[in-house]
Amino acid sequence: MGAIKFWDWFKYRVGIITAALAVLSLNEWAVIIGILCTVVTCLVNWYYERKKYLVALGGGVRGE
Repeated sequence: MGAIKFWDWFKYRVGIITAALAVLSLNEWAVIIGILCTVVTCLVNWYYERKKYLVALGGGVRGE
């Protein structure tokens, strides 16, 4: 009985996610994903540039 309840729960959640994804068009999803990728790239670049700057100052990198 537990497996049946799990799959009912799983199918319900997948249905909700599918309905939520259908609200936006493919072009709108592309814009959202592009913005998110840009923000993540900016944060990763900031982290490594800061790390490089600290090493250049001679202070090293803390925590490593």
